[in-house]
Order: sequence, then structure tokens, then C-alpha cells
Amino acid sequence: MGRKKITIEDIAREANVGIGTVSRVLNNSSHVAEETRKKVLDVVKARQYSPSGAASRLARNDAIESTVGLLLPDIGNHYFFEIFEAIYRKFRGLGVDLLIFNYEKHNPQFIQKVLDAQLSALLIFAFQLDETERELLRRRNVPYLYIDYSRADEHCMYTDNEQGGRLAARYLLSKGVKHPGYIAMDPPGQTNADRHTGFASELALYGYKECALYNSEISEEMGYQIGMQIIDEQTCDGVFCYCDDIAVGVYRAVRERGSSIHIVGFDGVRATEHLGISTVSQEPGAIGTQAASFIVNLMEAHQERQPIHHRIIPVLVDRNS
Repeated sequence: MGRKKITIEDIAREANVGIGTVSRVLNNSSHVAEETRKKVLDVVKARQYSPSGAASRLARNDAIESTVGLLLPDIGNHYFFEIFEAIYRKFRGLGVDLLIFNYEKHNPQFIQKVLDAQLSALLIFAFQLDETERELLRRRNVPYLYIDYSRADEHCMYTDNEQGGRLAARYLLSKGVKHPGYIAMDPPGQTNADRHTGFASELALYGYKECALYNSEISEEMGYQIGMQIIDEQTCDGVFCYCDDIAVGVYRAVRERGSSIHIVGFDGVRATEHLGISTVSQEPGAIGTQAASFIVNLMEAHQERQPIHHRIIPVLVDRNS
């Protein structure tokens, strides 16, 4: 039986560094601490490793040339797309390549496919990996960052959704709304629950014991249909929409029917500015830029870092909708 071929992942694992760090060492990059360089080269020499062309893509011309994977549950979501767009712009200037994976369910074979792409790092949108998937990434020393998802013991960026819900309630009350409603995400999730909790708790401070509740898929068309239903039922004079995609659909219905229902969305995507829709903004462009900076720092780290916990405080953008 022939000897097993040594890979860049084996070197990274034995040296306890990331794949990107190994590649920078092999390309004689200046972006590596001497102690780390020596540790990697000692493993390379001991294992008699010969790098392939695919393993030699990093650290040329003082740029961080590597590949970062993006795990997206839905690229059609405008909020996610604007974050991705900002990440792309940031990485383009650094020589970082992007691979997009449309991921919907836990699947270790899928994560193995991701790892086979020899990624230097991974950005994960709006859901968590299970323990098997996390262990696969740890064994390859591939750093990862959750975006729009909170994890106490891992690198993550997340929004204070309860605070966002409170801002939405205050907005509707400031417009004189007497019968507020909430259009929730279907299927529901923790983000949805937190926004509704903040919204309901703020309304309760002003004597509102309950509000009308509707469910919608994250789409403009479904928002339009729910908007028409609310207008026909005459149950609400103001609605808080789980996201801006839904709010745009409700806005269409309100304009088409000449309704005076007040609308506030959530996310802060560009469409709300063009249409004049009030929103609780997470500033997706800023999130994308910050996420790119965080993951680059993790890729360049010479040792394991303490978990990054970046809490995003949303702001109300009042366009009198």
C-alpha cells in the first residue's frame, strides 16, 4: 500500500494554524510571525510535504490572496444580498476570492464538499452549524464567523432584534396608530420571536395588551397579499413588517388602494429609501464591510482568538410612511 499523500490541511492541523497561514508561509509572505513561520516549516520538513499549485495561491504582492466561502440560506433576500455585496467589494481590494454555497439543511457531506474547496475561512448567514459540522471545520483549522446569528462561544455578529422591535413600536405610536399589527416571518425563527417580543413589550408600556398578528413568507409578493388582507379586514392602522421585503409588498398594496395605514419595515435595504418607507435599519452595507474585516483578522491570527461578539444596534429611519 502506498503512503498517504500529505495535504495542506494536514500541515495546518499539525501546526495548529489555518490553511491560509500555511499557504502564506509556503509563499514566503511577510504577513506571518517568525515563530509561526518556523512552526509551519518544521512540520513541512518533518512530513516531507511538497506544495501543489492549488496550495500556493496566497500572499502575493502584499495582498491576502485566499478563498472565503459564504453559506447563504437565501440569496434572493435583499438584506443578505446587500451584505454580500459589501463583503465582495471589501474582498476585491484584498485579492480574496469568494465561493457562494446555497445551504438549507445540516449535511456533513455538504460541509465536506465545502472543505474540499480548500477554503481559508467561512462566513455563515443566519443559522448555526451542528456539532458534527463544527468539528469538521475545527479539524481543518478553518475559522468561521456567523452573521445575523448569536452564539455565546463562537465568532458572531448579531443585531439587537428586541431593541429593533421596540423602535418599530415607538415609530407607529408616534404616528398616532391605535390598532398596530405585526407581520411575522413564516416559518418563524428566533430573530422573528425577538422582534415580536420587543414590539409587543413596548406596546404594553402604553397599554396595548395585544396586537394583530399575520404571517408571511419573506417576499414582496406575499407582503402585497397580506397588505391587501389587512386593508380589507380593516383591523390595523399601522403595521410593523418583519423585514423590508415584506414591507415593500405592503407598501404596494397601501398605495394601490389609497390606504392611510402606516408601515415600518426592518433591515434598511436600499429599496426603502427609493420608495420612502420607514425602516429599522441594520445598515447591511456596514455589516458586510465589518464582517469582511473580522474574517480577514481571523485568517491572519497567529493563534486562536477569543470569540468575537459584535452586537449591532439598529436605528430608526423615519420617512413618514
